[in-house]
Amino acid sequence: MPILQKTRISSERDWSGSTSERELNDRTESPTALQISTILEPWRTPTQREIAERGMIPSVWLRTYYSDGADQKHDELVEYVDMELAVDGENRLLNDPSLYDFGANWQQVFDILPELLEPEEGDWSYHKDKQRQAREELEAFAEGGVARAPKMLQENLATFQGRELEDYMAKALQSAVHESCVISWIILEDEEALTTGKLAVMFLDALGRVVRSSRVGIGEASQISGFWQNGSWNEIAEWEDGELGEDYKDGGACEELLLQHMRSP
Repeated sequence: MPILQKTRISSERDWSGSTSERELNDRTESPTALQISTILEPWRTPTQREIAERGMIPSVWLRTYYSDGADQKHDELVEYVDMELAVDGENRLLNDPSLYDFGANWQQVFDILPELLEPEEGDWSYHKDKQRQAREELEAFAEGGVARAPKMLQENLATFQGRELEDYMAKALQSAVHESCVISWIILEDEEALTTGKLAVMFLDALGRVVRSSRVGIGEASQISGFWQNGSWNEIAEWEDGELGEDYKDGGACEELLLQHMRSP
């Protein structure tokens, strides 16, 4: 049993799996500041305490596979990686079998570091406003078609026509809703990563659910932090072409997240 249970999905499923109705109903509140300072913080390692204070980049590089021979593959994989550039420092490479041997249950890291699922400076209002606007724009388009699409998308009237235009707008507006749900991202070095050299990049919502994910090489993974910092992460292929998490297929889970789990401004 984790010391504190973060308000999130159960980790006992594959890394892109869906959240059951029971799991949604059984969530508890996020740990309070007092609980973190008096229970969780003393139990953490010094490195974990540093990570909990957050850096410029709200992410970690999480290694979860430690079988025989995996150490050599890990060393070869990260040999030329600048961790300062990739995740804001060597201390944010979580590489310890006694702490992070999670296997497929990688979301257990949020039991230790719930701060990874908090917005910068604890400000939920920005995400709530962004999400509300994205949903309203998508709903307006669904009701009124191209004529009620945002002006920014109207600029593409000359580029696309007919059904192609509608499909383009629907995809762009749905992507904006998904984007508004993203709180952070992590780089996952799991068994598949050590076998193929392709790391998993997961864009996460406030409950630790995967909004979208991609498998990428070392170079691409190392550059995402830069796109995150300058606000253009939603324009890169890792996001635009990423696979939807199960909870975000067929309409997604944003409304439930907005109405029930985001704190008031």
